[in-house]
Amino acid sequence: MVIKTILIFLIALLGYSEWLTGTSYLQRPIVLGPLVGLVMGDVVTGTIMGATMELAMVGAISVGAYNPPDTISGTILGVSLAMQAGADASAALTLGIPIATIVLALDTALGQPVMLLLVHRIDKNVEDGDTKAITRNMLIAGYAQSWCGLLIIPLAFFFGADAVASLLNIIPDFVQTGMDVAAAFLPALGFAMLAQMIMNKTVAPFFFAGFFLVAYFGISTTGVAIFAAIIVVAMTVLGEKKKAEQPAVATEDPAIGSGFDEF
Repeated sequence: MVIKTILIFLIALLGYSEWLTGTSYLQRPIVLGPLVGLVMGDVVTGTIMGATMELAMVGAISVGAYNPPDTISGTILGVSLAMQAGADASAALTLGIPIATIVLALDTALGQPVMLLLVHRIDKNVEDGDTKAITRNMLIAGYAQSWCGLLIIPLAFFFGADAVASLLNIIPDFVQTGMDVAAAFLPALGFAMLAQMIMNKTVAPFFFAGFFLVAYFGISTTGVAIFAAIIVVAMTVLGEKKKAEQPAVATEDPAIGSGFDEF
């Protein structure tokens, strides 16, 4: 159990390193879920749970002053505790959403002030020209803003789902009910946001064709993907053939000139 806790902590550390590695999306559930599954001994289940949480949190992206729920703690604890209890992906989602919301509040209230203190310290280091201190404090500040998550994730995993459930029971019933209802809507909302980004007049017919193939003909999603690949190849080949058959547009010979003669 101790080794698993250490590995879970390292996954959390990797997730909270997204600010250091650039916009690499290490903090996304689709990345963290399989890693947690690897630690728990079932990569497939971890991937399924991570993908489910990714669909629910597809819109959880920081834009401007908006801070989304902490997907790192929600994914790692939701997936690991659900797998520990032998539950399914819906249980991971039910556990993960409240945890992500609570850790966001803690990081905002307790983590951000610590980071700001270090940022002001870095300003002083710049004035002093101390480059080593600048580097050191920048590294510390990046993780300091998420120290609550880094502490809660290994502790909650080590003490198990019962301890987490006890802490969640402190939340008033009406708040917990609201979170459960929101968690049920989040997958649909996430898919709707994703569809809004990709949907247009060209894509829509193929989207609905795939839906009806699955809904009314019982074809698996793999079968639909194969049909889609065949259609893409056929459209590409026919498009290139049509371009080749089009007559070339006559262009003016540069050797003749364009009506301007320097002589």
